[in-house]
Amino acid sequence: MMQNLMAFSFYDWLIETGDLGVGPGLWCPLHIILMVCLAGWLVACWFIFKKHKEFGLKFTKVVCYLMIIFRIARMLLLMITGKETVVQALPWHLCHIMAIVFPLFFLTKTKKFFLPIVCVTLFGGILTFVFGDYYKYAVLSFLQYESLFLHFCMPTAVVGVVATGYFKIELKDFWQIPIFLLMLACYAELGNTLTPGSNFLFLRQNGLPFNLFGDAHFYLTYAVLILVIGILFTAPIIIGLVVKRNKSKKFRQTVRQKVEF
Repeated sequence: MMQNLMAFSFYDWLIETGDLGVGPGLWCPLHIILMVCLAGWLVACWFIFKKHKEFGLKFTKVVCYLMIIFRIARMLLLMITGKETVVQALPWHLCHIMAIVFPLFFLTKTKKFFLPIVCVTLFGGILTFVFGDYYKYAVLSFLQYESLFLHFCMPTAVVGVVATGYFKIELKDFWQIPIFLLMLACYAELGNTLTPGSNFLFLRQNGLPFNLFGDAHFYLTYAVLILVIGILFTAPIIIGLVVKRNKSKKFRQTVRQKVEF
């Protein structure tokens, strides 16, 4: 790895967003370690924020400021060095968008239409660790380290707003999610049109290392993935509501029996 690093100048390492040598790929030790670290970190944050709500909100606030600062710094670095044009450096990719939108909603205490932002931020950050490009490079550049840090921050911020009770997820608001996804797709496609050769939101080329339906359009694979994620996300909420309703029903029955007695 050191030999690979010596093949590049500091400037290359600083502004490179892509290839710095061929790495081991998915499921390499780095991949597994990062996923385990992320999972352990999120579980720890959940229990800590749940118990210390005021600390959790302050920590989330700091994380939101860091996301905005690092993303703006990233854009400026790419623009100033000429690595990317102003249009190319704008937030077109999913996680780049959410790293700015989520903090703005949280810092301005805007809760209307916050559910789809919470959902997309959570799974956007996690999926990048599962299918990200980091593992195919022999050396990670500064911007890729920044990206790793960002994708740790995104699900952390989501855990912060949910575990502290700042934002409550309700099934009646789930209609907002497909609308938001459609808005994101239209916005990203605008970016793809303005910057030919781009693949923002992976709309032009499959961003996954597989296609579930062979030669069929990879949008079908995206649809299945979104459906599975939706089920995994809503199942605990539905189960929680059912349990809560059953407990409430049992409590009312107990009270009624005592009154009748």
